[in-house]
Amino acid sequence: MAERAAKRQRAAVDVDRERELEAQLFGRDEEALQQLGTELGGGGGGEDGGGSLSDFLASYQQGAAAAAGDDSDVEDEERHRQCGAGGLVMFEDRGGADQQQAAATRRRRQPVWEDPQDVALRVNVAAKSQLRKLRREEEETELTGREYEARLREQHNKLHPRTAWASLKKAGERRRRAAAGGGSDSEGEEETAAERLLQRAGGLLARCSALPPSQLETTRLRDANQADACKGAVKSVEFHTGGELLLAAGLDRRLRLFSVDGVKNPRVHSWFVEDMPIHKAAFTAGGSKIVLTGRRKFFYLVDVESQAIDRLASLRVWRDEKSFESFVTSQQSPQPMAAFFGNEGFVPLVSLHTKQMVGSLKMNGTARTGAFTADGTQLLTSGGDGTVYVWDLRTQRCLQRYQDEGCLNGTSMACSPDGALFATGSNSGVVNLYSRQQQEAQRRQGQRTVFGEEEAAGSWAMPEAPIAGKPLKSVLNLTTTIDSLVFNHDGQMLVMASRMKRDALRVLHVPSMTVFSNWPTSKSPLHYVHSTAYSPNSGYLAIGNARGRVLLYRLHHYSKA
Repeated sequence: MAERAAKRQRAAVDVDRERELEAQLFGRDEEALQQLGTELGGGGGGEDGGGSLSDFLASYQQGAAAAAGDDSDVEDEERHRQCGAGGLVMFEDRGGADQQQAAATRRRRQPVWEDPQDVALRVNVAAKSQLRKLRREEEETELTGREYEARLREQHNKLHPRTAWASLKKAGERRRRAAAGGGSDSEGEEETAAERLLQRAGGLLARCSALPPSQLETTRLRDANQADACKGAVKSVEFHTGGELLLAAGLDRRLRLFSVDGVKNPRVHSWFVEDMPIHKAAFTAGGSKIVLTGRRKFFYLVDVESQAIDRLASLRVWRDEKSFESFVTSQQSPQPMAAFFGNEGFVPLVSLHTKQMVGSLKMNGTARTGAFTADGTQLLTSGGDGTVYVWDLRTQRCLQRYQDEGCLNGTSMACSPDGALFATGSNSGVVNLYSRQQQEAQRRQGQRTVFGEEEAAGSWAMPEAPIAGKPLKSVLNLTTTIDSLVFNHDGQMLVMASRMKRDALRVLHVPSMTVFSNWPTSKSPLHYVHSTAYSPNSGYLAIGNARGRVLLYRLHHYSKA
């Protein structure tokens, strides 16, 4: 009886010692122990992996008490005593956990770099009591570097589980939960949409794409050419299709490229043209080339990538042109093309790919201005007779003529990016906005054209009489010659400017046909405006003036530049 009582006493001491070790390892919080036991029971993935930590401890205590009454369990008792001296060792049946871990490893992305020493590293997990808890089997003594790292991560996840609110539920789990709840499909969809909304850290309200007509929110930034200002009037400014690159050219015979960021705006490169003050410069061929012209019988073509500059003086034109000062370029045509406005109403068409003339158009009056349509298949021109000509570039024939209302001499023109609208400016300061669809419908309502025998003979098929144009809006805010008309990328704004009067610049809100009243103000340092340009996403507005400065304004309605 005394020997049996001694065995019971030793078993009770062992149980107390095991509880002490468990408290040191996992803490004395009963809730934490229950949570950890749930993870230990459910983490194995096998069929025998259920049960909590309290059940595991209760079964262990019952086994220890039963061992006190059986002399054959003395060896097991001694083995438990030896283990307890170094630390509590727990084993769990993981079942198919190894297969699940291997599948998860395959799903994870492969590391870019691996340390070869991890493979050669060996860690003895049986020598120290702190490492024995990393063993899965009692016979394990050494682990490789990768296995050791994986066991440490696994132990950390057990002791510090991830909170439920920070875990994203998978689609399969959401479907199972919805099926178990038995709710309607609409309720499940609303709950899922609400969860997706709350998982985002950004704003909850989307930015309206429609430009408000009342106020134009602008902020003046540092001048775009502050790194290298022009010594004369800035005759041309234009943004590259990429958005950040801006060209500025003027009468000081220099072409400059700037990287526009709104803060430093550093200069990227510059070219000096010794024998020609630059009157106009424009990107073409998708921004890979730049055309430079002046009051000369030649012009220059700049390759942006190679920074080479070619002088084109031997063009085989039908007549001797004295100046290539004014031109427009096509961006969307099958081949990059430039239309020059020559003498006596002639408009030579020059291919910038072959650097040769591919055709010529003839107006009744003088040719002053023009604009390509968005698709590059048509060209609109205007000049000294106040008439707008619509040309088909594929056949090089005039499709229709429109009499610009109130215009005696056309000086500027622009087409909207979608091709639905076009604007004309005259020497009297009137800006007319037309709908191309409305003008085409008007032409089809019984207007006579002389297409018959003359067209079959191959002569110029010119409409008999121009149609009286009916503009959607006539803007009378400016009173001097309109030199610049530019639509922004979505066609919601039209900037109008004249170099003949100080601060003569206005911005038209196209959808409402109203001019913004809050900008520019009397304090805006516009001076005499010679050129204007929007960035590809309308985030910036660049204004070149007679002082050699390129003013830069940020338009806050557009998030991208």
